[in-house]
Amino acid sequence: MYNMDKVLLMFSGGQDSTTVLGWCLNKFKEVHLITFDYGQKHRIEITSAKSIIKKLNKSFTKWNNKIKSSYTYKINNIKDFNKNSLTSNIKIKEGKGLPNTFVPGRNILFYTLSAAYAYDKKIKHIASGVCQTDYSGYPDCRNKTIKSLEKSINLGMEKSYKFHTPLMWKDKSDIWKMAKEIGGKDYLNFIIKNTHTCYEGDRETFHAWGYGCNKCPACLLRSKGWKKFVKNDRSK
Repeated sequence: MYNMDKVLLMFSGGQDSTTVLGWCLNKFKEVHLITFDYGQKHRIEITSAKSIIKKLNKSFTKWNNKIKSSYTYKINNIKDFNKNSLTSNIKIKEGKGLPNTFVPGRNILFYTLSAAYAYDKKIKHIASGVCQTDYSGYPDCRNKTIKSLEKSINLGMEKSYKFHTPLMWKDKSDIWKMAKEIGGKDYLNFIIKNTHTCYEGDRETFHAWGYGCNKCPACLLRSKGWKKFVKNDRSK
């Protein structure tokens, strides 16, 4: 029988998954994390994820000892399948159709591996920071994709996993707002300072919304959302 108090979060160390981490910590008694090392160019993502876990326990006493485990799973050679700007040394390019930051099958693989990881651990709930509103056109971030995966994985493993996507219908402004609602200004500032979004791996240039090049699609989306959030925030 599943322990209804456990959740497994796919944790990247970015703004979205760290916001969902706070959501999980408020909702569940035990939080388990899985981070995927899939050969992304900028290793700062993996470093940021590990750093956030350590700092979180020191910075927020109300969540002390709720993160029960964190595991990094290495996926070898996915970069050999196709050329994209996140796993290959090619320039980020947007235009008609999918942007070349799309890694085909990434989220499908992540969900399948997460379910397999949860299988023997009696974890029913699996959470992620996928979002259809600000999803850059990635088809594996859409709500119907996640619902289909939930059904297929449950059939294939004879389980009853529940996939949670609390950001699915939120834009970046809403996600900033949600972070503040979860942990107040302290958690908002924690996300600004510690999470990593920039596709160029910039951890030197600091802005009001965090570190980044302020040129790549990920930074522009984060910056735009921050400006809208600040404009609408009535509890400054």
